[in-house]
Amino acid sequence: MDEKNKSIEDITKDMSELTVLSFRKLDDVKKLARHFQFVINHPITQGNQVVLKYLKNLDEMHKDIFLKKRDGVNVEYIFTTEKKSSMQRQRFNSLPVNEVPEILKSEFLTIDNAKQVHICTDCNVEIELFDDVPLMESLQKHFSLEAHMPKLKRESIDLAEPILLPKMSRRLSALESGDNQNMEQIIQMLKPAEKLDRSFSAMLESALIKLLPDNSEASIDAAVKFYQEAYEKLCSNISVIDFSTQTSSVAPIIMSIRDNVNQNFSVDANKNYDNDENEHTPDKPMKNQIKKYRYYGPIENNIAKLLLNHKLLTLVDDRTGKLAFFCIACEYYTLRFRYDSVLNHVFSETHIHNLSCILQADKNIPFSMGTATMDKIKDMNKDFLRNHYIIEDNNGPNCNLCRTTLDNDSMILHILDENHLGKLSDKLYRKMKANNPDGQVPEEWGPKSLDWTKFLASSGKPLNNRDHVVIENFIKPSGKIANYCSCCDMTLKGPRQVLFNHIRQKKHLRNAAPHKLTMLYRNHCRPTEYFASFGNHYICTICPEYIALPSFAAIVEHFESTLHIETIAKLIRSGLYDIDEGLFIMNKISTDLFKCDFCDVTFKDANEAVKHILSNLEHQSALAEVKIRSNKGDIISVYMHGNFILHNEGATFNCEPCKSVFNSIRSLLMHLVYAEHFAKRPTSENVFRFYLELKHNISMLARNKYAYYEFGKLKCGVCDADVEDSENAKKHVVSLRHKENMGASYVNINLDVSAME
Repeated sequence: MDEKNKSIEDITKDMSELTVLSFRKLDDVKKLARHFQFVINHPITQGNQVVLKYLKNLDEMHKDIFLKKRDGVNVEYIFTTEKKSSMQRQRFNSLPVNEVPEILKSEFLTIDNAKQVHICTDCNVEIELFDDVPLMESLQKHFSLEAHMPKLKRESIDLAEPILLPKMSRRLSALESGDNQNMEQIIQMLKPAEKLDRSFSAMLESALIKLLPDNSEASIDAAVKFYQEAYEKLCSNISVIDFSTQTSSVAPIIMSIRDNVNQNFSVDANKNYDNDENEHTPDKPMKNQIKKYRYYGPIENNIAKLLLNHKLLTLVDDRTGKLAFFCIACEYYTLRFRYDSVLNHVFSETHIHNLSCILQADKNIPFSMGTATMDKIKDMNKDFLRNHYIIEDNNGPNCNLCRTTLDNDSMILHILDENHLGKLSDKLYRKMKANNPDGQVPEEWGPKSLDWTKFLASSGKPLNNRDHVVIENFIKPSGKIANYCSCCDMTLKGPRQVLFNHIRQKKHLRNAAPHKLTMLYRNHCRPTEYFASFGNHYICTICPEYIALPSFAAIVEHFESTLHIETIAKLIRSGLYDIDEGLFIMNKISTDLFKCDFCDVTFKDANEAVKHILSNLEHQSALAEVKIRSNKGDIISVYMHGNFILHNEGATFNCEPCKSVFNSIRSLLMHLVYAEHFAKRPTSENVFRFYLELKHNISMLARNKYAYYEFGKLKCGVCDADVEDSENAKKHVVSLRHKENMGASYVNINLDVSAME
């Protein structure tokens, strides 16, 4: 009995430390609600009716306090400076807004850094006003923040307020408290109903018009309403999940030059790459001097063609957001506007040797000049020089265009010299005019530009609408040189480097993870781990095809794909009209009894069954597990759309379609990108991300002596056995069995994909 009383005392003590008076944020209120439910449902509490009644009444009191109606949101108009005096902080609620500046004008005449703001008295947060952003948009951005929601006063309740706390007594034990409604549900009632994204709704309506037997306006509205109800239920179920502990399951692969390719910037370590395009501002032309605008498009096209023939990938640098080149053969990386760097590279003996060795060893990769010998590659480079009017005679290389003798070290610099480029541009223009009487400038020549550096800065900019850095980190651009991080609720001012440094911080990664997981779950997708590699990828739980994508940005793109939206439309049609048997079979739901084998639940009709598929988290997770088990694979199989590569300790790779064997990442990557027997190939961005991920994997595979000898069969050389059905490479490494076999050589290794950063 003493032990039971002691347990009750412990519970009472815990409850006394938790009071709604000390909580102000919604997450804290949720935490309190969860704790109440845990204590109330505890067997010890359930066994003592007196304690149970006391706690139920206390729970009801907390709900009353939380649900108490407060004053609405007040926005006040003030001026502020960095150092605020009491006069400057004065509130002007009673005055019209247009009169406020006149009152403060005399005080602010001498202050340069004065600025106009609004202040939300609900949060005591200043909302800065910008000339280029509408007033209500500035305010709404703040009101939509989680820190502001719900729009209630979050000030601590005055302890002098006559709130009667229930006391332990026989009288209380006889009180009827009614049904103990879950506080989580009440909190959800306070939040606005989750609405479908406007663009998603439009795409869904288009799919429904195409797929429903009755595509009248009333039928479409009913179908959208049907999905809206399922979506609201799904969001309600998701809101009670604590995602903060699952950070590593959505760790991003941040494209980085660190460790792997940083050596390529060592020569120009002191240069500011973010502002490089503005460094070469030309001298102002003298009066009466004619500005010469030229077409540099065909010159850059010629350079780009050469780099393509050298098998260089063109991609977007995450650090700067600008175009860059990556040479797989040499693992060499440089930014696009460093054309002197990349041209020197492709003319170097090391690159020519590496490229010829890889291409000669891999017959599946075509080369524009037949056999890729070193002499053939050098001939290709000479053809490029001839196009720039540089030829070689007994005296060495010289430029026919500029009438200048050159040496091998100065050739590339001369090709990119402003005077040479200008003469070449004029010559190409005259040649085009002679061959084309109409005088129409070809579209691929691009715009006219005053000089080469300005042309590089203004043309060929990457498209940022699918920028994975922005998508994966919930960044919203807010001006030319500012970005707003909605995860951390902060504005990052400055070049893209500032943004890139922010998204690599552990604090941001922790903040972004719950947002990512919430978005995945709301769109019927899940993160999962590779079977034969280390790291994570993403799968869709409702699409009939097995959708496995290597990045968060890629799965977000899938949310808006025709396949995903049409699958949702087919499920809606199954719930309202005729059943799609294929989708029901995939979801393990019988079409006669409407019973879900995953969840062991029976439904009265197809309508309820479809809502279950679209809104039940456990059902979707179970379906995801089935898909993962039947599609075991590694990084390569996900990036290559099922074309898997077997490997042994990450040292040798065997391509299954052509039975070729590769002994290095470079030769493997070249094969994956350029071999002709793959129907689908990864994009340039994915190849580079794949390269960074694979570098991390190979050290782990070799350390643990893994052999991926058959699809779905992974052998651990340390344990001398296949990994178990419930395991994958990542889980097996941290298993007790593997640790014991590793013995003293085992060290605690961070297996997050982001650890490589």
